Amino acid sequence: MSRPAKVLLTGALLGVAVLASACGTEKISVPKSQPVLYQGAVLFNQRCSGCHTLSFAATHGSAQNVRTAQENNGPNFDIRCERPVARVLYAIQNGGFSGAIMPQNIVVGAQAQAVAQFVATYSGTKAPKVPGVVPCHEVPVGSIEVALTPSPTTTVPPQAQTLAGTPASKTHTKTSPSTAAPHGKAVTISSRAVPGLGTILVNSAGHTLYVFAPDKATKVTCTDGCASVWPPEYLPAGAHPVGTNGVKTSLLSSVADPTGGKVVTYNRWPLYTYVADTTPGSAAGQDVNLNGGFWWVITTSGTLVKKKP
Repeated sequence: MSRPAKVLLTGALLGVAVLASACGTEKISVPKSQPVLYQGAVLFNQRCSGCHTLSFAATHGSAQNVRTAQENNGPNFDIRCERPVARVLYAIQNGGFSGAIMPQNIVVGAQAQAVAQFVATYSGTKAPKVPGVVPCHEVPVGSIEVALTPSPTTTVPPQAQTLAGTPASKTHTKTSPSTAAPHGKAVTISSRAVPGLGTILVNSAGHTLYVFAPDKATKVTCTDGCASVWPPEYLPAGAHPVGTNGVKTSLLSSVADPTGGKVVTYNRWPLYTYVADTTPGSAAGQDVNLNGGFWWVITTSGTLVKKKP
């Protein structure tokens, strides 16, 4: 008999593991014998649980919780009793029902379908009971108000299809000595003007680079599941970072990743990309509170930009 996946509802992005509860939340177990639901549970933990699992939001709605209670209450499960699958897909593809809250296309293709099925199946399950509030499973689907009602045939935008796996241009590997860069090889960090954010750092492929608020004292804290969503900008062995287009080489360095390899830093901040940025110049991760903290772009002067685009 297959062992079930135990979805962690009270901690962000800790993988499929044993549950803990700080907000009165209970376990949701997804059996491996249901592969799509199981994959959806795993992906939900990796990509979504940093924001979409609040006990307060599970019973009171999400609008008043964004950026405030969402950060303070800690994760739980479900925000809007999202059902059916097409409605969840709409939210995934459009940045939430408002179009401005969650990162757009954080999962796409078959992965988005799996996450949507998981959320639609378990929406509101084990949410804490609040007097006077109707539990999700007792709310008729047709009575849930949404900004736009998606069609059951909702499709994924073609430009985001590659996100079902990490796009080739965004794949990061930790370089071993056998694949080390030639001695003295430079890794270029450049800049790009992005509307609403100014001139910010990008990597050699033109993808936006972010810093993670918890990474203080030049320390890499985004690892494992977090790093699958926010790939670190790794420095190949034998290489050194060089700035161009206004980026100051004097502010570039590197720091050891606790899981192996070295990550490029700027003004002592480790640099990361974001899997939802499918095109150069995109900054979908800006000012997002995900995986345990906020993510911000950084300017050529080394200043963090702490605002929405």
